[in-house]
Amino acid sequence: MSESTIILTGAVLYVATLAVISVYASRNIHDSADFVVAGRRLPLWLCVFTVFATWFGSGTLIGAAGAAYGGGLMAVLANPFGSALCLLLAGLFYVRFLRRMRLLTLPDLFRQRYGKPAEVLCAVCIIPAYVGWVASIFVAFGTVLHTVAGVDLVLAIWVGAVITVAYTFAGGMWAVSLTDFLQALIIIVGLFLLFPLVLGDIGGWRGLFDAAPSGHFNLLPEPTLFGWAMFFQGLLVIGLGNIASQDLLQRAFASRNESVAQWSMYITTVLYLTVAMIPVLVGIAGASLMPNLAEPETILPAMGKAYLHPVAMALFVGALFAALMSSADGGLLAPASIFGRNIIGLFSRNQSERRTLWAMRWSILAFGIFGLVVALRFQNVYQLMVKSFSILMVGLYVPMTAAIYWRRANGPGAVASIVVGMLTWLGLERLNTRPDVQLPAELIAAGVGLLALVLVTWLTARRVPPLPATDVDGNALEYRDRLGLLGFQAR
Repeated sequence: MSESTIILTGAVLYVATLAVISVYASRNIHDSADFVVAGRRLPLWLCVFTVFATWFGSGTLIGAAGAAYGGGLMAVLANPFGSALCLLLAGLFYVRFLRRMRLLTLPDLFRQRYGKPAEVLCAVCIIPAYVGWVASIFVAFGTVLHTVAGVDLVLAIWVGAVITVAYTFAGGMWAVSLTDFLQALIIIVGLFLLFPLVLGDIGGWRGLFDAAPSGHFNLLPEPTLFGWAMFFQGLLVIGLGNIASQDLLQRAFASRNESVAQWSMYITTVLYLTVAMIPVLVGIAGASLMPNLAEPETILPAMGKAYLHPVAMALFVGALFAALMSSADGGLLAPASIFGRNIIGLFSRNQSERRTLWAMRWSILAFGIFGLVVALRFQNVYQLMVKSFSILMVGLYVPMTAAIYWRRANGPGAVASIVVGMLTWLGLERLNTRPDVQLPAELIAAGVGLLALVLVTWLTARRVPPLPATDVDGNALEYRDRLGLLGFQAR
């Protein structure tokens, strides 16, 4: 049996396992809360693995490995370093309060604190971000299948899209959580099979440091204002921006209680940063072992193909697929949940649970198609991922934080922050297309959005008082001082 046949057979068995899990999970779906947040019943162990598997996807395995191949640690500030920072900060300052509100989506928070205009704007910002992210994952799936089995890239992208849409459509958050648990285990095993072989071939840790291209292990920028500004932007686009991501918060909303939500973030921070460094180090090693690679984003599957026995390679390919699908399913479920609850709900106020549930399911199909179109048009995984989540950094992070920690924040201020932050970012991105201009667009736009929030809130404070914080059932929450910051608790 040829190597490609073994790999494809393993992939088929893996997909069949996902299908069985999805069918099983679909039996637990009775309403939108089951579909979106798994009935708010996830225990700590399952919450940890679903957060890890969602975070550990195309941006890490394909994008970060390829970026590290070409630029070393400085090229992967956003992921994994920014991603680990995001998980830590979410655990410290956000998820307990948000879980306390018993939300289903992030726009629910904006509606309850700022009103319907802010809710719609929040939804409109989030949905395009996830289309771009899902597209990056479909591209990564195609890259893996093309590299290890010789499948045509376009066909491979189609295969990844169809499989992911199918099992997410069937089982929602229950299917996502259960498959993420399996996928996380496979990811960890696969990477720990490959890394010792690569490390042994290059001469151990000392050999890796000596063989790496000059500057690949540098993590500090040029000692200039511009150098540090770009450094912090690379770290914070995901480090802060992704705190406002629906897929991350959705797992906190699905947790059994506030403590589970918080501890799942802490544990995943350590687990993620430990495991996510393996693709980065393999990418750096690959710059020496496989120099002048035409497509750097193929380095991880190429190294697997070079170092692993066909049977072990089949498991490793399963690990790559697992990582990609575990991110893609969350990336599809997040915008579908928002569209079905926060957009369609505007036009059908008394919509039944059954209609809401099916609106979310059909939205998964629609966003899968949009993501597929973008994937076929743009094929750079790392840039697709980072630019997708720049939207969250410049548009949503500031008003989301203010909704929790600034009791005076109001609707006009939040709307102004979203609109001004987004327009500033788009304008600066346009300037950055010029060869003589390079600005930290995300940092500047987020700062301008913060100024807009404060200024407009101050100007409209008497005319538009802030809405009180409430949980999903309308029960009031009061503010209190915690860790020196204002948060809220149930009365």
